[in-house]
Formats: sequence, C-alpha cells, structure tokens
Amino acid sequence: MTRAMWAGLAVCAVGVGCTGPQYYTPPAEPIPGPANVGGATVQIIDQRPEWEKKPFLGVVCLYHLGKAHPDAWAQLAQETAAVVNAMPQKPVRVDVVVSSFRLVRSTDSVKKFHDYGSGPNPNPNAQTTTMSQANADERKERLSAVNGTGSGEQGQSTDGPPNKLEMMFASKDDPRRLLKDHPGGASCAIQAQIRLVFANGQEQRVDVKTLNRGENTTHSGYMGEAMDSAARAAVFQFGRQFRNGVGLNPDQ
Repeated sequence: MTRAMWAGLAVCAVGVGCTGPQYYTPPAEPIPGPANVGGATVQIIDQRPEWEKKPFLGVVCLYHLGKAHPDAWAQLAQETAAVVNAMPQKPVRVDVVVSSFRLVRSTDSVKKFHDYGSGPNPNPNAQTTTMSQANADERKERLSAVNGTGSGEQGQSTDGPPNKLEMMFASKDDPRRLLKDHPGGASCAIQAQIRLVFANGQEQRVDVKTLNRGENTTHSGYMGEAMDSAARAAVFQFGRQFRNGVGLNPDQ
C-alpha cells in the first residue's frame, strides 16, 4: 500500500509539471547605463548569480525584470537618482551593485515551501509520519485561511498544485529551492550594496535588502497588477533604506 501511495504521488507530481522549471528565453534586459545625476556618476552594476538570469515558468515562476511595468531596472535607476538628488553633499560616484533582483510568482497559499525530501523513504513508518505531517500542515494552513487567523499572507490565487508537492520530487539543485523565502502570490526581492565616493576621497557603503509582496486587488487569477505592485514596493523600500543609510528622512 505504501509503495502504491508513493507511486500515485509520483504520477501526480509528473501530472502537475514536476519535471523541473520551464525555462524561457527573455527579451534583452535594458539595464540602465551610467548617468549624471547632479554631478555624480550613477551606475547600476548587475552581479546577480547566473541562475537568477534564467527565468522560468511553472507552479513557481521567476520572471525577467522587464515583466514589471514600468521595467524594474528603470524603476531602480530612477529611485537611486531621486535619493542622490536629495543629498545635500553629493558624491562624485555612486555604484549600485545588485547581487540579487527577483520577480517571483508562486501559486502556493502557504508562506514557505515544506521540503519533506526528494523521494520515498525506505522506512515505512517514516513515510507515514512524513505524509501525516504534510497533510496536517496543509489542513492547518487552509483552516487559517478560512478562519482569517493566518499570518496575513493568505488570500492569494491558488490556481495550481501546492508547492510542497512540487518540491517533494524536485532535484536538490532545482533553482526553485532558492526561492523559499518568497511568499505565495507575487513578490519582488532586491539585495544590493550602494557604494558612494565623495570628492574628498571619503567612501560610504549602504547595504539594502528587501522582500515585498504585491497586492492582488482584483482577487483573480490575473497577477499582472500584483507583479507590478511587488516591484514598485521593493524599489520603494530600496529607496527608504538608501535614504536612511545616507542620513536622509526615509519618508521624504
């Protein structure tokens, strides 16, 4: 019976597309070039890992940054320029070294993936415990969503199979495993270090890390609005952290 159960799950996983990410070829990303902002040379430097530059679709989607409207790179450049313009003592050079910039959509209704292993456990008792735990977690999440007692990250579209089932059969090097921190629905994350060089030779560095979820106000399966909202929110938080780092009022 246990083997039959795992065989059924395997068929189910294949049926929902658990054969790895569905990569696609994105259009060329127009990363803004160096710009003169009030006498400062401002440059966006893309140092994302290679796997982040290979977008894919599926139950978990990693989109190219041009998927957001306006383009997420352009938004980042504009926000950087706005902060530099607001600085009373302007640097001569500003490098925004981007180590991660992700635009993600997940159809799971839970906050994070539940990784219960990459395949059947030879111990039947362990198998039963694993599946019982998975079922219990799923019931708990669904009850929280229905009763309104969840963490506030419920209510997004669940138009696909649960990510935990997808991940149960995913390989250990599956890039979707690196997106575990992203909540269900649409989200955007930025990680960067801003390096400022002043005329007197002084240097300053500001580290920024954001993760923001987009609001799906239509409450439908259409997530374009939520993707745009997520990108705007992440760039907005980038600007707040940048302002705070250089001594400006983050609310202005």
